[in-house]
Amino acid sequence: MEKTYQEIIQETIKELLEKLDFEAQIEVFSQENDQNNFFCKLSVAQNQNFLIGQHGTNLMAIQHIIRIFLSKKIAEKIQITVDVNDYFAEKKMALEKEAREAEEKALQTRADVILRPMLPYERKVVHAFLSESAYVSTESTGVGESRRIVIHLK
Repeated sequence: MEKTYQEIIQETIKELLEKLDFEAQIEVFSQENDQNNFFCKLSVAQNQNFLIGQHGTNLMAIQHIIRIFLSKKIAEKIQITVDVNDYFAEKKMALEKEAREAEEKALQTRADVILRPMLPYERKVVHAFLSESAYVSTESTGVGESRRIVIHLK
């Protein structure tokens, strides 16, 4: 019997975590509208900070490694997001709050608002969130670690 993508993903993550000496509950979900887009929820009891790292950098690196492993096991192109103890879910809510406050500031001051430097993942969340705004547009400026978002009135 051939394994499903979800089973392959779960086994791959479990294998990597065992090599890193971590135990986790692993849940793999496929997105409803895209059967090649998966979300992996890891629940870790101890030392979650080592898996997540500062600003999620370790977690993004682990996600990248998992994608590489899976590209060798699954011929079809798939998208995968890995989250540890809801770190990305909570981060997304905080970023959306920051974006909403910046939008309000731009409207009140009638001037551009420049956000702090952000990681690519963070900028993507802010751009996506504010793309639905009828009042502001966003633009990334800068290079490397100093890349940030500028919010402009429409």
